[in-house]
Amino acid sequence: MPVADFEAQLQRLLARGFRAATAEEVMRRPGDARLMHVTFDDAFASVANAVPILTALGVPATVFVCTDFATEGKPLHVSELEGVTQVDELSTLAWHALRALADDGSGIEIGSHSATHAHLTRLSDEELRRELTESKAAIEGNLGRHCAFLAYPYGEHDARVRDAARAAGYAAGFASPGTSIPVDRFRVPRTGFWRGESRFRQTAKTRLPIRVARERGLTPTRASPR
Repeated sequence: MPVADFEAQLQRLLARGFRAATAEEVMRRPGDARLMHVTFDDAFASVANAVPILTALGVPATVFVCTDFATEGKPLHVSELEGVTQVDELSTLAWHALRALADDGSGIEIGSHSATHAHLTRLSDEELRRELTESKAAIEGNLGRHCAFLAYPYGEHDARVRDAARAAGYAAGFASPGTSIPVDRFRVPRTGFWRGESRFRQTAKTRLPIRVARERGLTPTRASPR
């Protein structure tokens, strides 16, 4: 989405009383509906355009990377995006750029989005284990930092996937939509923002009753490759 729209979104949320927090703080205070943590899936290179805004507003963020693409910063290749998005928009951050983000003091953390952006619920147990453990190990080995958080590709998860995430050593898993009632650290709910959405829709989606209704599947959810 345009940088100016992203900045305006954050400013509106902060003006409404949301408080920027790290992912760890969100985990510690799951009942605080006013905490706001920004996440980016796929580690697209364009995330760099958001960093000055996040820094200026004091908003921490987590960038979730598919580690098989980070060796060369290759474009994200998933069938769901073929013919939908320009290839140059799919370029991803390579390890040196991810390391710079994590080290520059901007409050950005790097999390796992699996190794290949696979549909985790469709994998065998061994394939699932490799996707989660190898991506975590790659982040820790290349960045020299603990990787605590996972975002499920496509937002997809089930009990087996959540158990595998726990076994792989993650502290939490970010889902879409996830659930806040009851609290489950491996189904952390998220609200998506998309290019072309109206200000009214974005505001409505961040109101607590709507957020809870979306988590329970009571409102339409926009499909996304995530």
